[in-house]
Amino acid sequence: MKHEAERIIEELNLLRLLSAYGEARIVGSVALDLIVKLDIDIHLLVENLDVLEVVNRISNSLLTYGNVPEVRITKIPGHGIKVGVDRYSSGSGDWSIDILVINNPSSTAFDSVERLRASLTPERRETILALKRHYYAEGRLRDGMSHRIYMAVVERGVRTIDEFEGQPA
Repeated sequence: MKHEAERIIEELNLLRLLSAYGEARIVGSVALDLIVKLDIDIHLLVENLDVLEVVNRISNSLLTYGNVPEVRITKIPGHGIKVGVDRYSSGSGDWSIDILVINNPSSTAFDSVERLRASLTPERRETILALKRHYYAEGRLRDGMSHRIYMAVVERGVRTIDEFEGQPA
């Protein structure tokens, strides 16, 4: 599925579009190759630009694509503004694309992704994927659940659903 996500990113010229405004990086499950839910997350760090103007330009650019039916803009207090495409149809199904436009470097997931990538062993990958599949099947792989799973497995050595559910939220 990572190849499909990368193809979607290329079809929409996302990294080229976003790089015109700042530092854009793929984060989350696509960056870590831990995809269960069809979801692409990108963080865009814009340090010296008007975030609202950048969000407006990005959303207008995305709407020029015929296969982008709608763009949603959401303020994430303390983090930035999210530009979201809830449904982008592709071979595996409908993907969601979330671009978080941020003007504070500490609010990006850039460093977190690099730390996680460096600590992923094959065993940890399998554990993370098993946990994510479980919660996805229950409709609970949302609202930061993936990140909580990553931290539990990598930092606390969680290996099972029971161990994960016994961890503090």
